[in-house]
Amino acid sequence: MTLRSYAEAALGTALVVLVLALLLGQLLGQPILLGFVSTGSMEPAVDAGDGFVAVPALLAGDVSEGDIVVFDAEELQGGGLTTHRVVGETDEGYVTKGDANPFTDQDGGEPPVSEGQIVAHALQVGDTAVTIPHLGTGIMGVQSAADGLQQSVVSAAGGGGDWSGHRWAARSSRSASFSSGLPR
Repeated sequence: MTLRSYAEAALGTALVVLVLALLLGQLLGQPILLGFVSTGSMEPAVDAGDGFVAVPALLAGDVSEGDIVVFDAEELQGGGLTTHRVVGETDEGYVTKGDANPFTDQDGGEPPVSEGQIVAHALQVGDTAVTIPHLGTGIMGVQSAADGLQQSVVSAAGGGGDWSGHRWAARSSRSASFSSGLPR
């Protein structure tokens, strides 16, 4: 094999691993390697629809002010994964805020975020999140198409019911809302 064929094989393998990680993250409702935000609450650091490199909390180390974290919210938009920045710490836990939001999550009724609620950190170089433009937009498009196909198959098979709330990655796509890939 030539150097070029090795490089092509390595790139292909890396792409397959990333896609599998995204799919697994969607199924588990937790980011694995990559996450994305579906709203503009983290702009300009992470634009709506952009992906980011998600480092699992167990590997990321201690939480510091300025870190962008994915946490399992209790109250924000009905609960679920949210991607916001840590802006402070109290005796009760971390204070979080979307960069584009005018007030903290705790001012909006979310209790302070505990260590146990944090599932991932966005990889940052300095203060800048490592992002993948439009990754989430593409994933949300595929999810929407898959949901439509699933509903069509169920209807054609004589099934019924309301499938509108069923999402492979509903928790993850809300993080700033975080869709596992997972911000609000």
